[in-house]
Amino acid sequence: MTIANRFGARFRPSWRLSAFVLVFLPLVGALGTWQWRKADEALRFEAHVEEMGASQPQPLAELVRQGTDGDLRPVTVQGRFLADAPVWRDNRTHQGRVGYELLVPFVDEAINEGQVLVNLGWVQAGFDRSMLPEVLLPASRVEITGRLAPSRPPPAVFGEVVERLDDGIRVQRVEIEEIERALGLRLYARILVADPGEPGVQTWNFRPARLSSDRHRGYAIQWFGLALVLVIGWCAASLRRRRA
Repeated sequence: MTIANRFGARFRPSWRLSAFVLVFLPLVGALGTWQWRKADEALRFEAHVEEMGASQPQPLAELVRQGTDGDLRPVTVQGRFLADAPVWRDNRTHQGRVGYELLVPFVDEAINEGQVLVNLGWVQAGFDRSMLPEVLLPASRVEITGRLAPSRPPPAVFGEVVERLDDGIRVQRVEIEEIERALGLRLYARILVADPGEPGVQTWNFRPARLSSDRHRGYAIQWFGLALVLVIGWCAASLRRRRA
């Protein structure tokens, strides 16, 4: 005896509800699987972050000669900032406040690739957009320790990408080729994120990953749970009481 017969009901699914479930169940399942794969990727990246955090910084010039640079690898550079050519990355927020991300070219004579673009962190913007924040940078030769930022595809931006200013440029996204043309410089292909407390660093707010592996797994469980609700709801709605 089936469960439906035991409770005096018949299993008669509605074709409209069945069509709805057939369309959305694979979609919800695919989204859950995608988030689970993203969680695995984030877990491997977190292990890489931990591994790089335990390694010792090496001169960037030596890594350039060896061709062994990589995401979040700790490096050091020695030289001076090109303080008259700052790059202000627009629309960057920190703790609910709007500001800029400050990137400044750095000259390391030992690197033949040209200048290195150093990320010095977040700077709060003023009320007047035409007035850029005042930042004091070291004028003498300094040593900077930091990490090579992960290479990511630049986000899509509508409108002008680079805005030329009297002192540097303002950009909507960090794209090395565009910045090179605007400043007339030859830049190293990767950005160096200076460590907290290094010379010239403002408010340090670097995040190597957008979402953690736990967050991705949480999203995956939500999608799989929604798929289970769809199946249970379809079964419950398809059971119909027999008439006396």
